[in-house]
Amino acid sequence: MPRLTWLTWLKRCSRSAAAATGLVLLLSCGGGGGGSSPSEPGMPAPKMVTVQIVDFAFNPKDVQINPGDTVQWVLASTTYTHTATSEDGSFDSGMAFKSAGATFTHTFTKGNVTVQYHCNTHWHTNGMQGSVEVGSAAPPPPPGY
Repeated sequence: MPRLTWLTWLKRCSRSAAAATGLVLLLSCGGGGGGSSPSEPGMPAPKMVTVQIVDFAFNPKDVQINPGDTVQWVLASTTYTHTATSEDGSFDSGMAFKSAGATFTHTFTKGNVTVQYHCNTHWHTNGMQGSVEVGSAAPPPPPGY
């Protein structure tokens, strides 16, 4: 059996220490399964809600979400002159809906508010409007909206 020198012994100890350190770091990670977790305890994970633009209406017209959620409007018709424009100025799709399947998204961060929106082209002639209630204490949209 070969004689163990001081240098050989030191190399073996270094490798063992590095392996042990790596194992400790791996075990301290705690796993987690790769899923996302909410930023605050008790808060649901953010989600995306889809609103379809069908002919001259938003479907569903009114949605309820939590702060941090995203609304995605999807053009599901062949009328390409629609917009999704908020009353409070927080978002405006512009003329993003140029073909069937075109989308526009907005993430709502402020809670306990109701954001009313409309289509700039068809709001006055067709009453094309909707609302997003953000948070459990958001007020309902006004009657007729």
